[in-house]
Amino acid sequence: MKLGWGSKKFTLVIIPDANRSVRQFEMLHSIPYLAVAAVCILMLMTLALLFFQGRTAVIADQLKVRMDSQELVYNHTVEDKNETIEQLQNEVIKLSQQTTDMKARIDDIRKMEDEVRSITGSAKIAAAAEGTNGVDSAMGGISLPATNNEVKDLLSQTKTQLGDMNQELAALQQSITDTKYKALAIKEQLRVTPNIWPVDSRRITSNFGLRQDPFTRRPSFHSGYDIAAPANSEVSVTADGTVRTTGSDSERGNYIVVDHTNGLQTMYMHLNKILVQKKDSVQKGQLIGLVGSTGRSTGYHLHYEVLQNGVSIDPLPYLK
Repeated sequence: MKLGWGSKKFTLVIIPDANRSVRQFEMLHSIPYLAVAAVCILMLMTLALLFFQGRTAVIADQLKVRMDSQELVYNHTVEDKNETIEQLQNEVIKLSQQTTDMKARIDDIRKMEDEVRSITGSAKIAAAAEGTNGVDSAMGGISLPATNNEVKDLLSQTKTQLGDMNQELAALQQSITDTKYKALAIKEQLRVTPNIWPVDSRRITSNFGLRQDPFTRRPSFHSGYDIAAPANSEVSVTADGTVRTTGSDSERGNYIVVDHTNGLQTMYMHLNKILVQKKDSVQKGQLIGLVGSTGRSTGYHLHYEVLQNGVSIDPLPYLK
């Protein structure tokens, strides 16, 4: 049996109130099905829209949360950046202050170097300039934030000062090196120059030059200093050197002659005992003998003599 769905029709009857006539409408058999299908599609589309709307709202909330988080991170980053910039500015200011302090110290070192250069045989070194004793930490004033231009200018000045200081330090280093070698040379010269007393006693009983001879009472030349001291008092060499000779005779008694540099010699006479030998190296202040009264002597004393190129000279300038 063949069904003809396309040719079948439905009759729709509309019955109004009693005063109006009945109306009839005919429609194809498939229209109700199409209407149901359309309603189902519309419902599905509505559900889909509702789903996508909910999904969009969730995504929007997630994006808002992320944006809020990113904004918080950005704010922290900006704050950290500002703090870093402020710290860098403070470091530049500190560096500038340190540069200024270093410049002052360099000036003090130059003053000290000039004082060292002025030393003429003294073992003492002058003190540094008064400006280096301490730094006053008292501060005050109105607080005004530093501008970028001010910091840039300060940084530029600091770089220039550091460049100048590098040159000054190089020159100062060379100058100090030269001064060091000169000071070492002076120190070495002092070591080989007779400039201390040979005995602890400072009692001079006969000076250098013309005097009345203690034995003949006639005028005679005395070639050194007679320094009275107790018997067996220690006798020290007055400069670094080498023992030239030791000996004993009727006039000088037991004696020692020491060679120094630049043609200088020292002689120690009338010793009770000689404690060094010929060609011994001796150092300033070293014990070389004991005070006596040997040879042509009237009592316990040391005859101390300084010779320049074999000629006796006044020992006074060499006794400090």
